Amino acid sequence: MKKTQILSALTLSAALGLAAISTSAVAATSGNLLGSIVPSSQADRTVSLAGNTSNIVVKRGETVNFVAANGQKFAVKFDGVRNAFNLQELVPAAALNHPVDVYVHGRFSNLGA
Repeated sequence: MKKTQILSALTLSAALGLAAISTSAVAATSGNLLGSIVPSSQADRTVSLAGNTSNIVVKRGETVNFVAANGQKFAVKFDGVRNAFNLQELVPAAALNHPVDVYVHGRFSNLGA
């Protein structure tokens, strides 16, 4: 009887551990890490990305509408956890044809404020 209880406890612990790992994996998507593609109507400002634009600075929680040199338009809400990344990691492949480093300033407590 005691072995059965121990095995049941171990099985339950293993199942809970796996559930926590899979939940963390889902939470760590690129959208959560970097930001979110949103409708351009939500943008706080618009930034033109010329062919020679190498970096931009945004505020955490800010939504920026981008107009790329190739005419593509997209908007990003910078609500992810990373402070610096290549914008190409987040936007659709055809939207941006060169690397643009994003530097996100601000603390998480400022989101929604």
